[in-house]
Amino acid sequence: MIIGRKIIVKDEVASTNDLAKSLANDGEEEGLVVTAKTQLAGRGRMGRSWSSPEGGLYLSVILRPNVPVEDMLRMTVLACVPVAETIEEASGCKTTVKWPNDVEIGGRKVAGLLAESASKGGDIAYMVLGIGVNLNVEPSSLGVPEATSVSKCAGKQLDQEAFLNLLLYRLDTFYAAFLKGTFEMADYTKRSSTIGEEIEAESDGARIIGRATGVDATGALTILTPEGTTHRLTSVHETTLKKSNR
Repeated sequence: MIIGRKIIVKDEVASTNDLAKSLANDGEEEGLVVTAKTQLAGRGRMGRSWSSPEGGLYLSVILRPNVPVEDMLRMTVLACVPVAETIEEASGCKTTVKWPNDVEIGGRKVAGLLAESASKGGDIAYMVLGIGVNLNVEPSSLGVPEATSVSKCAGKQLDQEAFLNLLLYRLDTFYAAFLKGTFEMADYTKRSSTIGEEIEAESDGARIIGRATGVDATGALTILTPEGTTHRLTSVHETTLKKSNR
């Protein structure tokens, strides 16, 4: 097992990703996990804040995959699967994944991922995978109407330590399969709430409307417009996505 061999537990941090990046820059080994009860400056994509009240699960993992920088998008997108699997196994609640990095229950966000990396010579020097799960929190405390929590769906509080252990096991299994090239893409597509939908995307200043046709081998979302043009969304940090009303 690589992920979770060493775990640092904090009561409060500005951001688990920031702490993990600092440790990675100092040479900390692959697989280190940083967790915190709360974050003062938790964040998601595009610099958005991530509400981090007590009761949630906030963690970041240091990875040092021997892969090109281009593989980071694919890893970020597909890593939603072990998070979704963990939520389903722990709670019995059915989950879906929304491209690029959200996990949902009943169409409401329950978890999100944020990957940040440093490169060297065209390869990834390290990658920090941050995960936030609205585990045992009251949805109203999140300040986001479209969010929910695992405990709300399950109708009970979940054992946070058991959930973390299961999540780390699932992440480690996924990471090994990803590096070997044996991850089954069907495990992602069957959970996707994006593929097959009419969507509207804002990416790098451009507005694209069409049907999401799939996620390709690089992790990019492909969209077919009414004019017959296929677009690939590859900019995770500069893309917003919503269902189209057309």
